[in-house]
Amino acid sequence: MQMMTLPRKRIAFLLVAALILAQGMLPGEENQSADKPAEETRLRRVLEKSLLFPGLGQLSEKQYAKAALFAGAEIACLVQVVVSARRGNDAYWSYRGARTVEDAVKWRAETERLDRRRNTAILAAAGVWVLNMADIFVHAKKKYGRKKSVAIHPFYHHESHAYGAGVTCRF
Repeated sequence: MQMMTLPRKRIAFLLVAALILAQGMLPGEENQSADKPAEETRLRRVLEKSLLFPGLGQLSEKQYAKAALFAGAEIACLVQVVVSARRGNDAYWSYRGARTVEDAVKWRAETERLDRRRNTAILAAAGVWVLNMADIFVHAKKKYGRKKSVAIHPFYHHESHAYGAGVTCRF
């Protein structure tokens, strides 16, 4: 039995569209009045949770739909990584044990295809993590004010002709 699969670009587009539409429409984004040290401690814990696994920070901020979306996307990506890696290893061992040139070519192509799929899933998992962190930073900026922010500073080093970026976090 075969399952119908969506192209990866369409899945990525749907994920980004869902995040954009969900911005500001989900419960749990109201401001709460509390003293400053408690807010800073809470914010730091939320950021630490989001660093550990996508969706944990949103869950602690009572943004349940976003938490489910980020965690589900991350889990789906990680499952795809494991499945593709296992299948790629099996294809590689079939390639190594091939008796004919035709079989070796077929299994080598399959190994490369599965390795590309695994690498794409790793990149997608990293993308989900980046979107998760961007979302929690935007939420933190809205909730805790402009003084607590993240700034990205691109730069160019003339001697080595290298590009780079620095990140400043204020909490």
